[in-house]
Amino acid sequence: MELNDLGLFSKGTTGAEFVQIVKDQYEQLRADSEHSGRVMALALHPFVIGQAFRATYLNQALAHLAAQPDVWLTTSDEIAEHYRRTVTRHIAPPFG
Repeated sequence: MELNDLGLFSKGTTGAEFVQIVKDQYEQLRADSEHSGRVMALALHPFVIGQAFRATYLNQALAHLAAQPDVWLTTSDEIAEHYRRTVTRHIAPPFG
C-alpha cells in the first residue's frame, strides 16, 4: 500500500518525491534481501500516474529500477511459476 500512486499523490506527493520514494524502497529491500528474496510492488493506476505531467517521473523511477543489475522485472504470474518450479518441488507431498 505504501507505493500506491493513488494514496501518494492524493496526499500531495510530488513527482520528484515519488521517484525518491521508489528509489528508497528499492534500496531498503535490496539490503533486506541479503538472505532471501523480496518483492517490490508498485500499485499504479492509469488515471493517476498516467497523467501527462507525471509521465516523466514514472519513466525516471522505472529507468532507475531497470538499470539495477539485481532486479528482475516480471509479472505476478512469472513469480508464481518460478516459485512452483523451484520451491514446491522441495516440499514433501501430503499424506494420502
